[in-house]
Amino acid sequence: MIRLFYRSLFLILTWAITTQSAFALAEVKSSVTVTKSVITLGDLLENLDRGNDIRVMDSPPPGQKISISTSYLVDLTRQHHVYWQNSRNIHHITVTRKGQAIRFEELRPLIEQELASRKLVDKHSALFFNRRNAMLYLPEHSSIDDITLKKLTFNPKSKRFSAVVAIPDGNGTQTTAVLRGRTEAISYLPALNKILAPGRTITAQDIVWIAVPSQRISRNIIRRKSQMIGLTPRRQLRRSTALRPSDLERPRIITRGQRVSIIFRSGRLSLTAIGKATENGARGDLIRVINSKSHKTIEATVINPEQVQVMTAENNLTQINSMAQLSQPR
Repeated sequence: MIRLFYRSLFLILTWAITTQSAFALAEVKSSVTVTKSVITLGDLLENLDRGNDIRVMDSPPPGQKISISTSYLVDLTRQHHVYWQNSRNIHHITVTRKGQAIRFEELRPLIEQELASRKLVDKHSALFFNRRNAMLYLPEHSSIDDITLKKLTFNPKSKRFSAVVAIPDGNGTQTTAVLRGRTEAISYLPALNKILAPGRTITAQDIVWIAVPSQRISRNIIRRKSQMIGLTPRRQLRRSTALRPSDLERPRIITRGQRVSIIFRSGRLSLTAIGKATENGARGDLIRVINSKSHKTIEATVINPEQVQVMTAENNLTQINSMAQLSQPR
């Protein structure tokens, strides 16, 4: 009797587990990212046991998204006898097509080549897009070489152009986009070729020449590499951007609160003392320092990362007196 009871219990539990597994339904997703040109049921339903390859619709263009109504999905799956559940009460599924981002600026050579062939630009002019940071999107396995120029119009009076480019959409066809801009006379200015942290000394290897519309160049702008080399950014600056002298400064080699040696020289007389800088200073800067013994504040010139020198003058008696309690003459 007991053996019969346990056998019956085992059969019941086995039936319950098998039944639960058999009726475990696929769940609809709220959002999904696809790479293919066609959206299938397997993209939209999680844990789908059959019908994964059933076509739902074409994917959106690369880099774009569409919304699919779950009511549309109900009608489609009913035709194919595919069952699923919507336990989270989702009304729309957001589908995003993955793609490669191509900035308008990357298409500059394509348009410049055509303008140059028509003798509309030369080395003293360049083109500029109206939407400099705008982007196009290519299918995942395409390249910028797959983009072609279909049409280019140019107004010689306004110097404005309109370019129509053809872009593969991954479905065997192409879409088009319009790029608009203008050509302008240019000048070449030095700029940083990378982001440098404040305090980093600029070298010739950190500089690149950039084309800037001549009409946009203000009087207070850096025009020579020599105006940049040996200096450092005052703050973080964007690369490939024209700079003003106020954007740069000489590298600080003494910082506020730093312990320094104060040197006074006049003829054969040489005195030294220990002090503290009350402000930052670059080589050659005149800064204020406090004499640690006399506690008087004097002005001195930064000569290296550890020393400052008191200015000498016939009428500089106040500065000399403030050096009281210094070491004996050497």
